[in-house]
Amino acid sequence: MKKHLLLFVIAFITSAAIAQDNNLYSFMFHKQGTEYFYNLHNVMQQRDGDLAVYIYVLENYGDPYMGSPFGNMFCKISPATLTITDSVFMEDTTQRTFLMGRDPRGEGNIRANFEYHEDCDSSFLRISHFTDSDLHSNPEEDIVTPVCEGYIWNVLFSTLFDCRGDLIMKYHKERPDGIVDVYIARFGLDGTLKHQALLSENVIWDDGPFRVFKESPLQYYQWEEIDTEDLYGNLGVIVMDSLFHKNTKIFNKILREETLDSLSLVKAREYLVFHNYETEVIPIGGDDILVAASYHIDTNFNGMTAEYGVAVAKYDARTMQLKDYVAFNDHTGYYNRGQCMGLWMMTDSTVYFAYKEHPDPEESVTIVKMDTDLNVEWKRLCKTGDINMSPLFYFLNMYEDEKGNEKGIVWSGYGTRTSDNKPGLVHFFLNHDGTVGVGENDVVEVRPYACYPNPAHDALHLQYSPDVQPKQIELYDLQGRLVRTQNDHLESLNLQGLATGQYVMKVTMEGGDTFTDKVVKE
Repeated sequence: MKKHLLLFVIAFITSAAIAQDNNLYSFMFHKQGTEYFYNLHNVMQQRDGDLAVYIYVLENYGDPYMGSPFGNMFCKISPATLTITDSVFMEDTTQRTFLMGRDPRGEGNIRANFEYHEDCDSSFLRISHFTDSDLHSNPEEDIVTPVCEGYIWNVLFSTLFDCRGDLIMKYHKERPDGIVDVYIARFGLDGTLKHQALLSENVIWDDGPFRVFKESPLQYYQWEEIDTEDLYGNLGVIVMDSLFHKNTKIFNKILREETLDSLSLVKAREYLVFHNYETEVIPIGGDDILVAASYHIDTNFNGMTAEYGVAVAKYDARTMQLKDYVAFNDHTGYYNRGQCMGLWMMTDSTVYFAYKEHPDPEESVTIVKMDTDLNVEWKRLCKTGDINMSPLFYFLNMYEDEKGNEKGIVWSGYGTRTSDNKPGLVHFFLNHDGTVGVGENDVVEVRPYACYPNPAHDALHLQYSPDVQPKQIELYDLQGRLVRTQNDHLESLNLQGLATGQYVMKVTMEGGDTFTDKVVKE
């Protein structure tokens, strides 16, 4: 198995602005006596290069589940200037738009959602088309088709276009006696209901998101958390054919080789911790899949001394045999439990993984580039300063240049500012080579290392990205005087014998690049 990898850092901030509010916030609503919570539901890059963002807005900000529905907000954000170029707000207290994507038939984009019409006690599917240049659609041109009698609502993050260009939507339907069933349906973009099937009866909680497993033959999958006495923290992957027949259900744990010889599986108590809002599963070709999730190792049955982190694991999807994994656990302890925040594979099989550690001196998301054999090429820490990011609402997507070539990755997330609890969006763009992505507002200075703890007592530890090699560390006081130089053992800066206070650390890389950071000696 691969050894644990440490956290390497490049810090940068990119911002989206509206009006004169030039900070991390793409949008904010203001209404006398009322605050709002924003559910970020989708982010995609249109063919004209702009990001299209869909947010579901609730009143009574503070709880994403208890707020009152207010409406749907659509924004276009320019990656070049990180400003909003267009926006549409649809005040609607009953419906959400559950799909926003490029029209697979050609130019333009599609929005789709279910609607309930009380006058006939029936639910309908509405499909709207809008162009790259204008978020507005013409309601008279919308396609509205009946689905079933009664009220239905969509399952979050379980709507997609498949390789046939069909619209796949998973939804809940409540029976007259209050029992809730989960269905999956296939629609043509002309509104034709091609097929639907009952997936689960009498459900208490949603299964995992619905995704494409293979394109040929066409298969889908969903995952579910398995939480029983014998299977705590396991993952179940349900694979379905194009008619939504379930044909496979597989379970496993991620265990390290070194624990198997000396510990029983029960005593080892080592597993991935699967949660429906922080687990990602993607097919990578053949019969292999990648699974990303947080993990927990507790050989002493003492949660406060256990090891926590995040991992990406490679499985054979037929046998669910664990082939390999890579773990990221820069810190340990219960309050440093890692969290998966995105997994994406490009058409050239490059894999990007985003995760967050808890807590962090500065709120941040780490983005890792690796191949499908889980070899890490680089890591970059995207700092957000005083922005607290939601663990529930985020997206990792590729972004393209003006010719449609894959240029890199964009991470978008919902957050609130710590100073006033105001909500908004933050976006991080990274090119394939690990440099900061598009945008005139990009911060030029980047750091290919992490340094911690800061403040520090005796030593400051540095961890470098695998694509750089350090040459020298210098430490200066605030008067500009050189107080310490190190030319070897550059993974740690010795602070013993120095007076408490602030210093400036200068790190020089092979090749001559230099970076500076403020260091506090306790």
